[in-house]
Amino acid sequence: MIDTNNPIEAPLFKPAELHGRMSSEVVADLVPGARVVKAFNHLPAHFLSGDPEAEGGRRVLFFCGDDAYAKAAVGGLIDQPGFFGVDLGSLEVGGRLAQIPGGPLMIHNLVKFG
Repeated sequence: MIDTNNPIEAPLFKPAELHGRMSSEVVADLVPGARVVKAFNHLPAHFLSGDPEAEGGRRVLFFCGDDAYAKAAVGGLIDQPGFFGVDLGSLEVGGRLAQIPGGPLMIHNLVKFG
């Protein structure tokens, strides 16, 4: 299952209170047995719907999860249209890096050259 959410309460764009847990951990608890991969959540939609080739390179999309097979499948989905997937590790670690709000990698429009 691909988790694209970020823990934000609308309409105030306020962080949801998850008591120290990552939103993907909460989602995983809601679908027991599912292999959850967090992806497609760190950039605004206009970057995702636009050309994956940018400035002579490929736009970077982060993903993370606890199941290697599921991450490989999502990595393939990211690569297929021309994006460059970067595996950030586990849901807990990778989720903290790219989650909006608060992640140090959120909304960074990075490009892989070469």
